[in-house]
Amino acid sequence: MKKILIIYSLAIALMTVSMGYSKTIDSSYEVGTWPGFRKAAITYTFDDGNSNQFAIALPMFDEFGFKMTLFTVTGWVKENWPVLKDAAYNGHEVASHTISHPSLNSINIEKQETELKQSQEAIDANIPKSKCMTIAYPNCRPGDVTLCQKYYIAARHCQGQIEKSTPKDFMNISSIICGSMGSLRNIDNFKEKFEQTASSNGWCVLLFHGIDNDGGYSPIPSAELKATLEYLKENKDTYWVETFLNTVKYIRERDDVSVKELYRRGNSITIQVTDTLDNEIYNYPVTIRRQLPTGWLSAKASQNNKAIDTKIVEVNSVKYIMLDAVPDGGDIVVSNAG
Repeated sequence: MKKILIIYSLAIALMTVSMGYSKTIDSSYEVGTWPGFRKAAITYTFDDGNSNQFAIALPMFDEFGFKMTLFTVTGWVKENWPVLKDAAYNGHEVASHTISHPSLNSINIEKQETELKQSQEAIDANIPKSKCMTIAYPNCRPGDVTLCQKYYIAARHCQGQIEKSTPKDFMNISSIICGSMGSLRNIDNFKEKFEQTASSNGWCVLLFHGIDNDGGYSPIPSAELKATLEYLKENKDTYWVETFLNTVKYIRERDDVSVKELYRRGNSITIQVTDTLDNEIYNYPVTIRRQLPTGWLSAKASQNNKAIDTKIVEVNSVKYIMLDAVPDGGDIVVSNAG
């Protein structure tokens, strides 16, 4: 009987530990499917380093305040490392498209590892303040996915579909080819796809190569590209535009995060936001909101004693405090600022 009790106690202890690491969100709180509780995520990815990606697209995205992902074939970069470095410092993502652009499923495992590992090393060496953590499969052909996971946390494929808010497989994330050889060629095509993404709360990953007459595959007129950015800017409360890597980070954190209200004292609320992920990688702010307490007209907040932005929003005649917090970044203190 004593042995049975010991086994039972151990089982309870293991269950308690397991439950302690599970996702828990206090009933007073909500976590946004996308930042700012927007309806959809949109990611622009550009492959191969065609010249007008640097001459036209980068300045255009900077003008609108949006960030893009440049999937880079490191063996083709040549004199463009300074441009890529400046882009990364400005918040754009420089990610891997291998060294020489082979179909990974057509080469042996040793060559695959060389392509995966050395392209990542080249990007990290030339852009030291960022970390290459995602890849796009050349020619849309994955190789050994387990090997790819050794170096990258996510990979882009080309299935032509809108992704769900949580992809089924982070190593095979769908993208949609744009331009003359793709299904999205003009602003009307893009608007329709964006609206479909919003209606499903999904993630639309766009794949571009050539722009205008730079010789790239499936070129798109720069005027059509700009029209998509104008549309998204006009509808910024509906669409979140962000890099491939940061979108992956947000999804993983959102699906793992725990939100706990530690205590409320007078005009102050202390909140703990945590997750079980690697904080060196997963450090993107997650949007949370809580109903505005009675008598509060506005609010201010800090995390780890540093001020963070708050916003008062109204949903179905109910007012909420909305803020962005980094999981495991320290306690959040929200105070009545009215």
